[in-house]
Amino acid sequence: FALMHCASRRSLRISWIYSSEGNTHALLRSNKMLLLLTINLTNLGCHSVFSILAAFFPQEAKAKGATDEMVGLIFASFACVIFVASPLAARLMSRHGKSYVYIAGVVIVSLSTISFAVADALPAGWPFTGWCLLMRLVQGFGSALEETAAYALIADVDPERVSFLLGITEMSTGLGYMVGPPLGGWLFSIGGFRTPFLLLGVLLLPAAALIHQRVPPELCRQEALEKHEDGERDVPLGDLLRNPQILLIAVASVLANSDYAFLEPTLGD
Repeated sequence: FALMHCASRRSLRISWIYSSEGNTHALLRSNKMLLLLTINLTNLGCHSVFSILAAFFPQEAKAKGATDEMVGLIFASFACVIFVASPLAARLMSRHGKSYVYIAGVVIVSLSTISFAVADALPAGWPFTGWCLLMRLVQGFGSALEETAAYALIADVDPERVSFLLGITEMSTGLGYMVGPPLGGWLFSIGGFRTPFLLLGVLLLPAAALIHQRVPPELCRQEALEKHEDGERDVPLGDLLRNPQILLIAVASVLANSDYAFLEPTLGD
């Protein structure tokens, strides 16, 4: 009887896992177009946050006493944190669910972008540069959560066309890089230093609210916990990097994006 009871509980638990997973996928697919539009617009906004500084920040930072090296460090810190934090984002998704990590990332990017505007009121020198660097680091962490979870959510929305949908997401990424500098320069010209940060930060918040309503984090978290308890194991980062194809793609991506990184800190000069 004990064996039968254990087997019954095990069968019930497996049924709950598949039921939870099915509910999550059903939610994603029933809101397919709305989610894809929201994710891509948010992705565009988050990458505009990355590039919006290029048009006005270098000269403003130098007027506040920042050196060329510090300006370069502030720009580089965003991408550096994404590089370090992305594996952590994947681990958080396996424990708390994709929707929870995505919403947390968007909210962090939004609040840190709004907080960036405070730098204009700080004294010149280290108070200004230190605050800008801190907010840039927080922006990078939020962007790592948002972008990693966005790709995972898209893969669940339509697994049959995942390559096509990820291609569209990459287009929104490139569009964000492209729109950021002229948008930042225009907003700076009409409203000063604070306006680009306040406007972009506020515009990101409705996306987090919409995802929370359409894909409840509690459901995704329950699915992730059930999978974790069932013994499903994430692929370690070291195993991925030992794959020559993945390592080659990673190196090529770094080199391809370096030209933009060299240009950005000096573009405003």
